[in-house]
Amino acid sequence: MKKIYLILLISLANFSYSQDSRLFDNYWYLTNFIENGVTNIPPTSTMGISFNSQMLYAHACLDLSANVTFENNVTNFSATNFSYCLCICTYPPAEAYENNKYFPFLNHLNGNPSTTSNFTYTIAELQGGAKSLIINSEFNSQAIYSSVPLSNANFEKIDFSIYPNPTQDYVTIQLINEYSTDALVEFYNEIGIICKSDKITTTNYKIETKDLASGVYFVKIKTINETLVKKLIKE
Repeated sequence: MKKIYLILLISLANFSYSQDSRLFDNYWYLTNFIENGVTNIPPTSTMGISFNSQMLYAHACLDLSANVTFENNVTNFSATNFSYCLCICTYPPAEAYENNKYFPFLNHLNGNPSTTSNFTYTIAELQGGAKSLIINSEFNSQAIYSSVPLSNANFEKIDFSIYPNPTQDYVTIQLINEYSTDALVEFYNEIGIICKSDKITTTNYKIETKDLASGVYFVKIKTINETLVKKLIKE
């Protein structure tokens, strides 16, 4: 009996090492998710995934885990028995990305824990010692990871246009990407006094300016990651 148990242990060890050990040695930071040819940059630099020989652990705003089964000596694996963290996400852009992009990629019938998802993966060495992990799903979507975190400058950046400018009664603030929503807008006069503020909840947000005196204002958009300022003239 002891001999059989030892053989099983050796077999399990050999199976684990038949996979690329680099897969298990890193926390992989998500840098890009491509679906139907469309690039979806994550809104934060901490999203990612890690593996051991039996489980995967994915992080976005919340956490997702699943059992994984690797095919011996090939870069294929399947995942099932998905389990979601019963937590509260406090950053809406990350929650939206998680619910609409990243977690459905891993569990293609998001919310059905018993559904099996099938993947292939490749690992490549990059300059400077970093590594890249590319995971492809059976539905032609692809997640790209790095073994080192990228700076926030490499992730979804806010940008906006403001019109009409000059303005009289109102302006429309048009956000360039959907993950900038839930930002804060502030209007400062020329001596740096805040005159007006509001929370932006849509990509085309209209705000009244008829209560502002004529002059030059600086419109500041702020998210959790960055700040951008543009000039506005009120007639």
